[in-house]
Amino acid sequence: MSKETKDKPEEMASFFDLRAAGYEDHMQETINSFTQYYATVAVPIPHTTEPISVLDLGCGTGLELRWIFAQAPNAKLTCVDVSENMLKVLQRTYRERCDQIRLIQDSYVRWPFGQDQYDYVVSVMTMHHFVSEDKVALYKKIRQALKPGGQYIEGDYVVSPEKERELLETYWQLCGDDQADEGLYHVDVPCSLEVQKQLFETAGFQHFYVLFEEGEHFIYVVK
Repeated sequence: MSKETKDKPEEMASFFDLRAAGYEDHMQETINSFTQYYATVAVPIPHTTEPISVLDLGCGTGLELRWIFAQAPNAKLTCVDVSENMLKVLQRTYRERCDQIRLIQDSYVRWPFGQDQYDYVVSVMTMHHFVSEDKVALYKKIRQALKPGGQYIEGDYVVSPEKERELLETYWQLCGDDQADEGLYHVDVPCSLEVQKQLFETAGFQHFYVLFEEGEHFIYVVK
């Protein structure tokens, strides 16, 4: 997990625009079981030739798309990210599937998801930029956007309760009331597993299970 070293955190879009070219190398260095991790994101999606609909929040360069298409080669993906440069990398990588991918350059906090639109919603290494109340609001949007029987798959950092408190204190020191809750700034505030479960329950999800766990890197599924 990256550490903030400046007095004022960087704005989210520019942070990732500057790092888009080296993002995938960075993630390979950060996650020990890099390939297994991103492959596991797609495990809840059964093999199908149906044109299932998938919403990818904070998609970045699309590291998980390879595995989603392996499970569902005819899937239709809506990929949302605030960084123009990250989306450009994704577009180059998956140019042969351009008819299956809709790219949205926007904050997924603001962008409307709709209702009963998607078979699956996924997010990988992005939700740790939000404090609990804002996560709940996002999770409610996700739940509404899922079709009946749909699932939300999240890969993210999970930390100890002690580290959670320390990072949250740092967050408020850096951002105060300066709209960091809307994802404007790059600050890490991951949750403990128990808090993460509670947030999903508050948002109305009834079933939660952990799919992957290695150090602070987790993947969990809710429906």
